[in-house]
Amino acid sequence: MKFKHCLPEHLIEKTAWLEQFANGGTQVCMKLKDGRIFKEVLISTSKWVIAMRGYKELPFDPSDIEDVFQNEEDKNPQQHGGWEFWDKCK
Repeated sequence: MKFKHCLPEHLIEKTAWLEQFANGGTQVCMKLKDGRIFKEVLISTSKWVIAMRGYKELPFDPSDIEDVFQNEEDKNPQQHGGWEFWDKCK
């Protein structure tokens, strides 16, 4: 399955090593090249950005992502549901 927002190639392998909270679902934080950090971002199968809490659309271009990392909440989120999936398959 292919979604519209793919992580930059250099981050896909790194994301594969992060802890998943659901089968194929990984919650992460993203640092952009301009220094902004976005929390509670949902990645599917270590590659696709499919949801972000509080946003109906991805508020930046995936090419602007500098780093992907997890904090303790991302590793074992207290809230597993409530995602507003804004991504559609191509």
